Amino acid sequence: MMDVAILGAGGNMGRRITRGLHGNPNYRLHLIERSDHGRTLIEEAGGQISAAEDGLAAADVVVFAIPDRISRQVAAEVLPTLRAGTSILFLDPAVIASGRVAEVPELNCFVVHPTHPPLYSLLGEDDGEARRDYWGGGLARQSLVFAKAWGSEKAAAEVEKLAQDMFAPVTDCHRITVHQMAMLEPALTETLTNGCIALIKEGMDRVIAQGVPENATRDFLMGHLQIGIAIIFDQLDWRLSEGAALALEQSKEQLFRDDWHAIFDEENLQASLRAITGGA
Repeated sequence: MMDVAILGAGGNMGRRITRGLHGNPNYRLHLIERSDHGRTLIEEAGGQISAAEDGLAAADVVVFAIPDRISRQVAAEVLPTLRAGTSILFLDPAVIASGRVAEVPELNCFVVHPTHPPLYSLLGEDDGEARRDYWGGGLARQSLVFAKAWGSEKAAAEVEKLAQDMFAPVTDCHRITVHQMAMLEPALTETLTNGCIALIKEGMDRVIAQGVPENATRDFLMGHLQIGIAIIFDQLDWRLSEGAALALEQSKEQLFRDDWHAIFDEENLQASLRAITGGA
């Protein structure tokens, strides 16, 4: 049986992974939470809170289910107390990719992050609630990206299996590097994708403010979002109409800087990672 300590067990992600592991005979959970609110949520869900000292001493794996901005401070407190051979698992690449946590050769360090259920995979879910599990709360299938920062391959295989159980149901677990994961998040998803989506929402609000009925606008936009994604991402054997293709080219000139792709450059990526993990 693997002893798993979950730091931040009362937070959103901590509760999510606790639900995923609860009742699994392969794991003994040590739920660690500092905040009164988080401790209350754990108790209301029927969980038993562990003293940090006891849970960390027993742990084979320590999961950092805590905000990026405090991860380095918590790691600085926790890592020196862990016995040799313990694995640490971060749920976001930022604190490792930014160098906030120095390598400790006596420990094993890994990073995992869920992809969240893909748009078109949700359509294949049989259950209605699963089709609305946009986040990946344990109903809809999703994939993971998993990286070894340092440590043994034996530990990597064990922690990768733990990660798949935490975020089940899992379709695929993709092994990549920590740097590659940082390219995916924050650069590709949080910076680029969410930036574009936020602009789309602002555009919808502006159209509504100019008098187009809200329900008509939302229905029209949601349908065109789906078909646009299907065509541009080659999910449909179809081409944009001539007018739509022309509008797409014009949008690139009007909406985007010529050097927008600099968000993927190492200097900008590191600046973003440092900001996420607490600034300078």
